[in-house]
Amino acid sequence: MAHTRPSLRQTVQVYALVCVAVFAVTRLEPLAFVGQYVHLVVAAIFLLTAIRLTRGDPAHYGVALGGLLEPATDERPVGPLGLVDLGRAFRKALPSAAVELGVAAGVGAVVFPLYAVGFCWWNEPAQDFSLALPPNVLSFAVAQLIVVALPEEAFFRGYVQTALSDLTTKRLRVLGVELALGAWVLQAALFAAIHFMVEPHPARLAVFFPALLFGWTRAWRGGIGAALTLHAMSNLYSEILARSWL
Repeated sequence: MAHTRPSLRQTVQVYALVCVAVFAVTRLEPLAFVGQYVHLVVAAIFLLTAIRLTRGDPAHYGVALGGLLEPATDERPVGPLGLVDLGRAFRKALPSAAVELGVAAGVGAVVFPLYAVGFCWWNEPAQDFSLALPPNVLSFAVAQLIVVALPEEAFFRGYVQTALSDLTTKRLRVLGVELALGAWVLQAALFAAIHFMVEPHPARLAVFFPALLFGWTRAWRGGIGAALTLHAMSNLYSEILARSWL
């Protein structure tokens, strides 16, 4: 069954509404007993918006995640609170997840050393590198994967990049991957813009470049699995470099 694709106007309106919601929520961060939940609310805004707008065709938007976010296709019992059905979905998604993890690790193996060189050149650290991991590194990594990478990739590389790409049939091959060039660049610009809006510092605009990488990875793989894994890995890697060098 064919689904109506959003127009440019609709996509821009969705982005604008998400920006307003994210801006309003992040203004509450200084408030006691509220600020600690701001990041969770922002994640929910991104993720629930993406799920709502892509539920008609999650595979097309790259957010099916190996079937994890696709509706059940049989009538087997879902169990209490749907936990049995959720368990089946996780089991179905595991082979795809393993492949996408390997892809993300491969891309990281190429990109991360180059990033380290650039990081050292830009920051000119006054001390030698001394490995320092974030406290509770496992919790930090899981949070980056679920609270940061998954919602942002589902919205920006899942919904936004796909909706913009659907507006044109023109494609350009970039490092072997066919991309709608305007959509690829614009999603990265919108990603950088919302980061700058939340924290108006020029350095926040630098996320434009990893957004290009995540968008390229999403186009290559046909889904956001490898992109969201690479996103989380990148955040963890950047944090380790900062703690170890600065």
